[in-house]
Amino acid sequence: MITLATSDYLAAVASVASQLSCTIFGMELNGTTEVYKVLYQGQLAASAATIYTAPASNTTFIKSVTVVNNDSTARTFRLYRGGTANTNGITPNFSVPAGGVAIYEDSCGWQVLNSDGQVLQAGAGIRPGGFDSWCVTGSTYETMDRNVCPEVNTSALASGRLTLQAIWLPAGITINSISFWAATTAAGTPTAQLFGLYDNNLNLDAVTSNDGATAWAANARKTLNLTSAFTTTYTGLHYLGIMVVATTVPTLKGGTARTDGSLAYQAPSMGGTSNTGLTTSLPGTASAPAKVTTSVWGCVNS
Repeated sequence: MITLATSDYLAAVASVASQLSCTIFGMELNGTTEVYKVLYQGQLAASAATIYTAPASNTTFIKSVTVVNNDSTARTFRLYRGGTANTNGITPNFSVPAGGVAIYEDSCGWQVLNSDGQVLQAGAGIRPGGFDSWCVTGSTYETMDRNVCPEVNTSALASGRLTLQAIWLPAGITINSISFWAATTAAGTPTAQLFGLYDNNLNLDAVTSNDGATAWAANARKTLNLTSAFTTTYTGLHYLGIMVVATTVPTLKGGTARTDGSLAYQAPSMGGTSNTGLTTSLPGTASAPAKVTTSVWGCVNS
């Protein structure tokens, strides 16, 4: 439960003005008198501002908060207590999909629902498909749940060839870096190492810096920063791309031994091998992924 002492206050900010409708339900306690009421209802501003102040001689108990996105695109919001600096933040920048809602309930935490009422995230961070929030520290979404990833030695790469792997991402999240994890074979004499994010039409949305000849050891995670942070524009299928030019390309942790890959290959493809003959950059539009019997673990990081 969120509790506010006398004269304590909540503030809020949205990524755009007059599109996120916020309603706060709770109780004001004055001595032994309990008054249950709507504490605030209005549309959040684009600059941080106070939305509720506990009255004098009252303690306020907040039972629930709803934030409805009335816009046609994903929007973000954040709540603060007792100020509007980062140190006063009591939520991260929550992303609410177009027509969706974020709901806080005492003892249940936050849930984010889309316009169809489907839960995208809940108190424990449930992902669609049953993925739990056991992501590697610092990461937000992964291509496969690492709790069930078999971590087999996956030969997904060939020198100068782009490999794609499907990943589900919601709209409005900001990505700063991408990670993959080498298996038992390290990169041998690499000259180019690039990761990228592609949309569902195989267009390149974001690319990392080229890690060049930097070592990539066996059984080690490699995280590369994007050349500039990228915020997703829709909810659904995206692809992580990886391309390494090296005398010996690393193997990657993932899954293998599919019978022939035809199920994963059905539209929309879950990923596979793509452009070849690459040297120092990723293609602006990737070739349709070929059918493969492997999948690789990868993640995006905030």
